[in-house]
This record gives sequence, C-alpha cells and structure tokens, in this order.
Amino acid sequence: MTEPAVTPIAVFDTNALLPLLVGATRRAQTLRRLWRARRFELCITPQSLVEVERVLTYPKVRRNFHLTDADADEAVETLKGRSRVLPGLYEGVTAIQDDVSDNVFLAAALEAGADYLVTQDPHLQSLKYYHGTQIISLTQFTRLFVPE
Repeated sequence: MTEPAVTPIAVFDTNALLPLLVGATRRAQTLRRLWRARRFELCITPQSLVEVERVLTYPKVRRNFHLTDADADEAVETLKGRSRVLPGLYEGVTAIQDDVSDNVFLAAALEAGADYLVTQDPHLQSLKYYHGTQIISLTQFTRLFVPE
C-alpha cells in the first residue's frame, strides 16, 4: 500500500488506543511516532474518552501494560492534548447490539467524518464500513504508512 496523499482522519477504539498510548511493541512505537508527526489525525469524543479512562482503571489492563496511576493519567492527558476532541453530538448509534459500548466509537467516526475506525474488536471489524468509514485493524492501519 502507498501512503495516503492527505492526512487521514482516524478514530481508534479502546483496544487500539491502549497500544497507541502505552504499548511497548514496535508497532505501537511506530504508530506513536506517526501520530506525533501528525501523519494522521486522531479524533475522540467525550464519550470515547470516558470509555478509555474507565478501561485504564482495570487491574488486568494495568498489569498487562505495567501502568501506574501516573502513567494512566499521562496517557489520558496525551490523548486529550494530541487529538481533535469533538463535541460528541452523535448519540443513539445502535449498529452493534452484542457490545453496545462499541457504538461510542462508531458515533465518533461518524461525527469526525473519519476515514478509518481502527479496532481489534470483531464486532466492529465485521461491519467493514460504517457510513463511509473503513473499519480496519491496527496492523492494516500501520501498513498504510509502513509497508511490510
């Protein structure tokens, strides 16, 4: 794949945001570098931010990413500071019934006019597209910028 000609707009769901914010893998580091270089625009809503903050309190997440309270707070502040924060006006999206919390990210993608919704979630990935937004994995998103 070739790199996009214009800066793509992306919404990441929580399971994609965590690696972006606090992951130690090579892919996570690459995505952070691309984000800092403004190679893609990350959009969030107050609703998606609440979801991320909630997940960052889970003991399992804290253990898996080796996070302290300060690390989690810094991740949230980085997310708010480097992302375009939308008002969160699009509510009532009900495309996903099996896990209704996923609808927050579909609403964010719709509000942002996002090119991509980046997720590892099979409920979301099964949609493939949602009102013009392509739903792709972290690996697929990374390949837009860094071919294998």
